[in-house]
Amino acid sequence: MALADEFDGFLIDLDGVVWEGRELVPGSVETLRKLIETGKEIVFVTNNSVKLPAAYAARLRDAGVEIAGDRVVTAGAATARLAVEGVGSGGTAFVIGAPGFKETVAAAGLGLLDGEAGRRADAVIVSGHREFDYDELLTATFALRAGAALFGTSRDPTLPMPGGAWPGTGATLAAVETASGKTAEIGGKPEHHLFGQARGLIGDAARVAMVGDRIASDIEGGRRAGLETILVLSGASSREQAEAADPKPDFVVDDLAALLQ
Repeated sequence: MALADEFDGFLIDLDGVVWEGRELVPGSVETLRKLIETGKEIVFVTNNSVKLPAAYAARLRDAGVEIAGDRVVTAGAATARLAVEGVGSGGTAFVIGAPGFKETVAAAGLGLLDGEAGRRADAVIVSGHREFDYDELLTATFALRAGAALFGTSRDPTLPMPGGAWPGTGATLAAVETASGKTAEIGGKPEHHLFGQARGLIGDAARVAMVGDRIASDIEGGRRAGLETILVLSGASSREQAEAADPKPDFVVDDLAALLQ
């Protein structure tokens, strides 16, 4: 019996599981199609907050995986919601992140402040992006010293990419925390905010597994959420790291396609 047959539903990470950068992990699309065809409930969960959830859903559809836009839950959306709960709808935020992430924060109900105006923000919200610079760090530091609340989408230090991992949100957030002396509240994996939202979309599925490539976020988060965990070795974590983990993932497989073997 294939491993997939043991479960009614899956929460599935994207980076390092379905794709790396612009390249699809071999066999991932075919596996997802088969899981959907056989009636498995699937929600995609990602700490990557560069784009709106609908954009990730569109990329999956372009690759050949028919999925509704509400079946993708991002750390960006979870963190924006968390920030609204923390400072109130209508509050202001200085956002370190890509344009898509800023759209997510604005859509959640926070007013965005840019440049030096950001020093007066009620919240500083951090997600990794390639244009992060000293001016952003300086503005965030002033805002936090003035009393702003600090939120981050994740502490993932790297992002799986072809040819080697790139610095992730955790690297950017570390700079902000170091400069300000504040510790961020995290909205993405492994914290419960994202998992609660995603698990709620699965519905009546009785046995659900978290499938991811990173032990510290995917596997630990799934464990905390009461899910069985499946580590794929196509991304951030190795078999040796899985063996050394405490607790270990429930299952370790080479890639997403191995769910059907």
